[in-house]
Amino acid sequence: MAKNYFNRYVWLIDTIQQHGYITLSDLSKQWQRSALNEDGSPLPERTFFNHRDAILDTFGIEIKFDKTLGYHIPEGSGDMDGIRNWLLASLSVNNLISESAGMRDRIILENIPSGQRYLSLIIRAMKEGKKLEMRYLKFEDNKEIHIDISPLCVKVFKQRWYMLALPGSKGSPCVYALDRISSLQETRQDFHFPKKFKPEEYFSTCFGIVHDDDVPAETVRLKVWAKQRNYFRTLPLHPSQEEVETQEDWSIFEYQMAPTWDLEMELLQYNDQIEVLAPQCLRDMMIEHAWNMLHLYEEA
Repeated sequence: MAKNYFNRYVWLIDTIQQHGYITLSDLSKQWQRSALNEDGSPLPERTFFNHRDAILDTFGIEIKFDKTLGYHIPEGSGDMDGIRNWLLASLSVNNLISESAGMRDRIILENIPSGQRYLSLIIRAMKEGKKLEMRYLKFEDNKEIHIDISPLCVKVFKQRWYMLALPGSKGSPCVYALDRISSLQETRQDFHFPKKFKPEEYFSTCFGIVHDDDVPAETVRLKVWAKQRNYFRTLPLHPSQEEVETQEDWSIFEYQMAPTWDLEMELLQYNDQIEVLAPQCLRDMMIEHAWNMLHLYEEA
C-alpha cells in the first residue's frame, strides 16, 4: 500500500509539472485515465489535499493554488537532497513504464548488476551500527577474501552500487563493489561511525569511487573540441566543472579533481576530441596511453 501511495505522489508531481498549471477538475480527468487508477474513479478533493500534504512532508515539494490558473509547483520548490531526488526519479520512471504498458518492447533499459540485493542489509547495518561478515571476490587477482567490515556509506557510480567500509579492526576506508560480494551477513559486533568522517567530503575530489591519499586533488584542465563540448555542458564530468574559456572551435573546462587511474580511463574514451592541458602528470599518462595504442596497432 505504501508503494502505491508513493506512486500516486510521484504521478501528481509529474502531472502538475507537465501542465505548469492545472485545475483540480482536469487533474481528476487525468487520474481517471492513469494506469495507476485501477477502477477509473475520479480523484476526490479530500484525497488530493491529503496527497498534497504528504508530498510536502515526504519530498519537500509544495503544491500551490492560483485562483485563476489552478494548482502549480513553484520553481525551486523541493530543492531535494540526493536520496529523495533519486527516489523521486526512480518512482517517476516506474510510473512512466506502467503508464506505457503497451510499449514495453520499445522502452529499452540498461541491465544493472544484481549487487543491489545487499542494499537493505548494508543500510540496516549502517543504521544499527553493526559490523558485517563478507566474502568478496577481488577481480585483480581473482581471489576471494573473507573479512569483517564496518559499513560507512553506499554510492552509485556508472550503474553500479559501491560500499565504503572499514576492513577489520583497523585500517583506512576501502571501496567494495556490491556485485562482487558472494555472501554478506550481519554480525553481533558493534561499530561506531567516526564522528568527523563525512562521506560526501571523502569523495568530493574523486572522479568516481577511487580515493587515493597519495594522489591529491589538482586543477585539471581539458581542451574540448566543439563537436564534444555540448556533451560536457549538459553532463558535467565532475561537480567542480567550470567552462573557463570558449572559442569557436573549442572550450577549456577546469576541475578540482585527483588525477587517478579511473579519470584516465574516462578521458581515454574521448580519443582525439579532448586534450589534457594540466596537470602534467595526467597529460604524460595520456601521452603514454596514446603511444601504447599506436604501437599496438603498428604491430598488428
